Order: sequence, then structure tokens, then C-alpha cells
Amino acid sequence: MTTNGWLTTGETATVLGVSRQHVVDLCDRGELPCTRAGTHRRIRRSDVERMITPLLTREQAKSLWLHRALLGHLMIDPSSVLDTARSNLRSWKSVHREDGLATGYFQQWEQVIEGGVDSVVPVLVGTDEVSSELRQNSPFAGVLSDVERRQVLRSFREHWDREHAAA
Repeated sequence: MTTNGWLTTGETATVLGVSRQHVVDLCDRGELPCTRAGTHRRIRRSDVERMITPLLTREQAKSLWLHRALLGHLMIDPSSVLDTARSNLRSWKSVHREDGLATGYFQQWEQVIEGGVDSVVPVLVGTDEVSSELRQNSPFAGVLSDVERRQVLRSFREHWDREHAAA
């Protein structure tokens, strides 16, 4: 396997679980960026990974940005941050129906939090579907101060506008 960040069409096919010809077709249609070295195509590993992990929506990316910001608090004072999350969950559970959709998220969060910091961090920064869904129902409200939250949101807007201006 190439180690310089570039993959052959065969390597790309293996990673994607498709045929080499399908990779060639994706390249020829412009759906998968590639470069040519003579008659051979080379594909950036990062482009292949983007095909595997779909891009986040703006709201999901904003939530991810906010949760990354609270990592500092979690690392400095894990007990307080996890206690805030537990308290929020208790409060929210008291006002939501037991058979409602939110209850499932609350239960998942309780399990994650029970696992401690090492279980919480991957959910806070994960780009997988489960992590994104859980962050949309995050019990970490109140960990960031209002000033910090505004600063993070301003920073996110600047980042999003810069990174997605061409899109």
C-alpha cells in the first residue's frame, strides 16, 4: 500500500469495498478526484476517507465545534462537567414523557457518562452518526459560559464561511 497519502485504484477499491473498475469510473466521471502518473490514476487518501465518512451538515458541524470547545473544561474539571451533564439529564427526564424519543437519547447519554471521561470524549468529537445524534440532545448545556459560547459560535461562523465559501 502506498504510504505517501496517495492510493492506487486497486487500493482505493479495497478501502471502499468496490471493484477497481468502479473506482476508475468514479474518477472518470469526476466524482472522485484523482491525478495521473502516466496511465495510472492516484487518489488522495483524504478524498477516499471523505467518501466513507459523509460530510456533516452545518448544524452538525456547529454542534461538533461547540462540543470540542467544552473539552478543555472536561479535562480541567471532569467531575464538575459530568455532574452538570447528570443534573441536566435528571431535570430533562422529569419534564419529558417516558415513551418519547428524547428518553432514548437521555438513556444513551447516561450510559456514556457512566463510562467516564474516556467514554464521553469520543462522543463529543466523533463524526459518526450516533455521536452527531447524541450531540443534538447534549446534556452539557451550561458548561460553557455565555461569553465562551458566543466566542465559539463566532469562530465557527468565520470558519464555516471561509471553508465553505466555494460550495
